[in-house]
Amino acid sequence: MEITKNVGELDSLLRISLGLSILGYGIAKKSSLPILLGSWKVAEGITGHCVMYHMLGINTLNNELSFSNGKEFRLYPMGIGAKVDDME
Repeated sequence: MEITKNVGELDSLLRISLGLSILGYGIAKKSSLPILLGSWKVAEGITGHCVMYHMLGINTLNNELSFSNGKEFRLYPMGIGAKVDDME
């Protein structure tokens, strides 16, 4: 099985940021579950691969949320709005 990137740049930065926050909380509270979850999210952000996205057929590369059924949701992080396309 070949692991390919399925996490876009914006998604990756959010995963790293939130993962570090959860990791810091876990370290402060000395709780293993937040440490595990935070580490997992940071690793997903760094590697660019999310196992859950892979199982669900979701891809956020190029800031587009693409589903395996052909639906596409374009994200405009610097602009306003979003667009849903039906890819043929």
